Amino acid sequence: MNKLLKGYLIGKAIEITIAGTTLLIAKHKGYLPEMSQVSADIPNMERHKKAIRKRLAR
Repeated sequence: MNKLLKGYLIGKAIEITIAGTTLLIAKHKGYLPEMSQVSADIPNMERHKKAIRKRLAR
């Protein structure tokens, strides 16, 4: 395998690994919501906020 091509492929593999790790950390810390949960959790978030307001009103 050509050294130039090998270096390019290794660089791309490192780039993809870093991008994936960055996204994983961002989702874990809450900077990015998970796409599948955003639409499913909207009613749950509203119920959660309502429950918090009820607790504070007591």
